[in-house]
Amino acid sequence: MHRLSLLCLLLGTACIAQTSPPAPSNSAEADFAQAARYRQANEQLSAEVVFLGDSILDYWGSREGTWFTYPGWINRGIGGQTTQQMLLRERHDALNLHPKAIVLEGGGNDMRLGFSPEEIRDNFLTMGELAASHGIRVYVAEMTPVCDCVRPLTGLRTVARIRALNDLLAAMCKEKHWELLRFNAPLADANGLMRAELTVDGVHPKTAGYALLAPVVEQALAGYRKGR
Repeated sequence: MHRLSLLCLLLGTACIAQTSPPAPSNSAEADFAQAARYRQANEQLSAEVVFLGDSILDYWGSREGTWFTYPGWINRGIGGQTTQQMLLRERHDALNLHPKAIVLEGGGNDMRLGFSPEEIRDNFLTMGELAASHGIRVYVAEMTPVCDCVRPLTGLRTVARIRALNDLLAAMCKEKHWELLRFNAPLADANGLMRAELTVDGVHPKTAGYALLAPVVEQALAGYRKGR
């Protein structure tokens, strides 16, 4: 019995020793900013407009809706990302592609996780200033509405907090002479919530929702539409 217990102990120790600990959240392996997502696609690529954002952009054309066919309109959305993560990958996924314009979209995940409208605005401000310092024209999209029409998803993303963020973004754009893309109103009902018929889950637009956002983008970026 003693030998059996000792053997089990040794085997257990060996197994523990061979198990690698999880990578720290800030390690290169963890890739907090998910810079590897588009690394290969970015090689030898130049852009006319880069769209940097979260799942609202990531799913546009991949799950619902149709992405723009204008040459050089590059989608660099990553689902689930905060504006902090977007800021970390802005150089690799946007600036290094030497676009003439950048569209910044996001904030929903930040708000869901408890960041204030002011903190979110500051990340947009930093991204915009960085792009502007490279001679890139800056466009900032409003945060889109949310509803609990499919399942409870609103949480901290209340109409009041979304409106507060969008007001801050509007004031920022006015001060910096950037352009605000009005993404909220086309998707919102009379109470400021996402219209149920336009959303897959209460957060992400259906094809019909993206169809309402497309003209907003096309009108604002008309100068960068170089044929199809």
